Amino acid sequence: MQRMPIGNSIPIDVSLLEDIEQSALQLSAQLDTLVTSLQENLQRAATTTLESIKVYERSLVQGVCAQVEACVDQTTDLISRCDEMDKDMASIAALAAKVKHIKHAVDVLAASIK
Repeated sequence: MQRMPIGNSIPIDVSLLEDIEQSALQLSAQLDTLVTSLQENLQRAATTTLESIKVYERSLVQGVCAQVEACVDQTTDLISRCDEMDKDMASIAALAAKVKHIKHAVDVLAASIK
């Protein structure tokens, strides 16, 4: 064991300082490895999060588009049915006029019988 005095008072063990320096270098290398690994994992997590958000947005937009398309189809169907019903109602107006004419004829007949 080699000791060197600092100034005139305290002797220092050089091998102990070298051991501390080696331990510090190893710890520094391990810390660098840990920080690099942490950065890589955080980057992967951020990428995965971003991809999942994009998938969610796409599925949400596609779902909304499908719902809008279904609503448009249902509205078109409703309009077609309303048009058909309107045509049917036009014949009901003519039928109502005939019923009124028949009722009037029955009333006239009833009045003439009395």
